[in-house]
Amino acid sequence: MKKIVGFLLIGLAVSVLAGSSSAAGIDLYSLFPNLTLGSDPDSTDYCYVAVAGITANTLTLQLHVVTDNSNSADYLQGIDVALDLTADQAGATLDTTVATVFGGSAVSGWGIQSAHVYTSGGNPSSFPLSIELGAVELDTADAGAPLGPGDYVFATLKFNLTSPVCPICTEGGCFDGCPAMLVTTVANGYTVQVTPSCPQCGIPTLSEWGLILFGVVLFGSLVWYLRRRRWAAAG
Repeated sequence: MKKIVGFLLIGLAVSVLAGSSSAAGIDLYSLFPNLTLGSDPDSTDYCYVAVAGITANTLTLQLHVVTDNSNSADYLQGIDVALDLTADQAGATLDTTVATVFGGSAVSGWGIQSAHVYTSGGNPSSFPLSIELGAVELDTADAGAPLGPGDYVFATLKFNLTSPVCPICTEGGCFDGCPAMLVTTVANGYTVQVTPSCPQCGIPTLSEWGLILFGVVLFGSLVWYLRRRRWAAAG
């Protein structure tokens, strides 16, 4: 009877949350009725953020999850990460649509995905900004599968810019799991740290050919200047 109730709860959660952005994030304890807090099965897992792309109008960061769990019973089936973000000035709006956040990621095929801003009434343009990013794979009919050992892109944070906003700094926040909780296929939950990041936007530099061209122009200008001085002196 308990198993039937558990499956009914999971089925209800999947039907409500699957493929959508939840207004209240995800609740791992509801999705995993037998969830127990334990410890990392192997060496220390962790999360970090890296710059994925910069243009005049966008800044893209990617949240990575790194795990070395080698036993299939310890593969990751649930991930919930809270991030606190700060910007040096106004002018950035975070795209929180599920398609943008999880599209192309290691969990893009997982049945439950959520990107939930829980500060400033959910305003993705108001900084400091806190967001909960969660995904769960309950072995349903979707294409997803639990994650074994590896360095995975978990989520993409794409900021649309109306002014040059850089850097946007990230660190672990605090929601249900502080700052992040990973859940294995046997419902063992454990917290991991998020490495603080404040990536600097790259300053455009000249390529080798650009340097050569710049040197030629500079040399030509110098020659023209010296000849002009000689003409002036001879005149």
